[in-house]
Amino acid sequence: MRRGAMRAAGRRGFTLLEVIVAVAIASFTVAALYGLFTVQTRQFVTQDLQMEMHQNLRFATEMVTRSLRMAGYNTDGRVYGVMGYPTDADDLPVVIPWDADGANGTDAVTVVFGDPDLVMDTENDVIESYTTTQISFRPNLLDNASKLSRFEQDDLLLCFDYANNQGMETYMWSVASDYSSASPGVITVSDNSGYSDYANLFSTNANLAPIMSCTKGDVYTFYVDDVDGDDPPGTSAHPVLMLDLNMNWPDADDVPLVDNIEDFQVEYCLDDGTGTVDCSDSTNWVDTFDTDNVEHLWMARVSIVARSSREETRGTYDNKRPALANRSGASTTDHYFREVLVTEVTLRNLRYQDTMAGF
Repeated sequence: MRRGAMRAAGRRGFTLLEVIVAVAIASFTVAALYGLFTVQTRQFVTQDLQMEMHQNLRFATEMVTRSLRMAGYNTDGRVYGVMGYPTDADDLPVVIPWDADGANGTDAVTVVFGDPDLVMDTENDVIESYTTTQISFRPNLLDNASKLSRFEQDDLLLCFDYANNQGMETYMWSVASDYSSASPGVITVSDNSGYSDYANLFSTNANLAPIMSCTKGDVYTFYVDDVDGDDPPGTSAHPVLMLDLNMNWPDADDVPLVDNIEDFQVEYCLDDGTGTVDCSDSTNWVDTFDTDNVEHLWMARVSIVARSSREETRGTYDNKRPALANRSGASTTDHYFREVLVTEVTLRNLRYQDTMAGF
């Protein structure tokens, strides 16, 4: 009897209380694991958004500051011929500020420089008139043939006349056709004589100098497109840092560089004409300047705000676009992550040309 009772007791299942306790423990464990998984997933998404934002910010800053460092390369500070500022009748300064008047929006900047990889001297025994439609080089000298082959129609030819007895000058032509080895050493260009800024230089001398340092010209304008409904791809919900190559912006052929760049501000440090300036003094920085004084430009300060591609998932993170340079901050908050990077660039090519002008 006792043995049977013991066998019956051994075959009994869990009690209701035991089942409830086991289910409670399992539910608590699963809930804890799910909560941990959710937290880690949110942290991963946040880190991914911040890393993307950080990379966009660094790339945007690198693109702008690299071009600013090149400003004025192979020029004397301003360029005559095609693409004048503010009209075709005017010369083209190598740095043009476009201030958005503080609270109204982002800035833009135009930078002019020569390609350092394509520098060549013109043919020294060929004298061209200022109305010429061709510039001649020695195709068999060094690697000139390879450099010449890279010139195509609608490129810009930038030539620095460092031997002009009236002072150094820089000219720029539009390339009229692709370079052809059928006319070795010759780049066909547009006639610049219709531009008064260029023509006025030749009132006493109707010829170009026998030797000029030439290369492909770059005219870059950086700006942020955050306008809904225009041709570039940026919108208010998806601002994009853009690159314009012909001072005709915004336009459908502009190049999108970096996504989610919300603000772009540029400030400038100039001397007072004495040749020295203390750019560590904040009072010497301005938001814009008269381009007639571009030779007095020493430094540029680039400030960029990058924004995450989407808002924080739970909507509990409050943020807003910060004040930057002379632009006030946003008045309303949202849930985007933001990061600011400020970089100062010394415009050494302008300082070098000032030194050369003294000789």
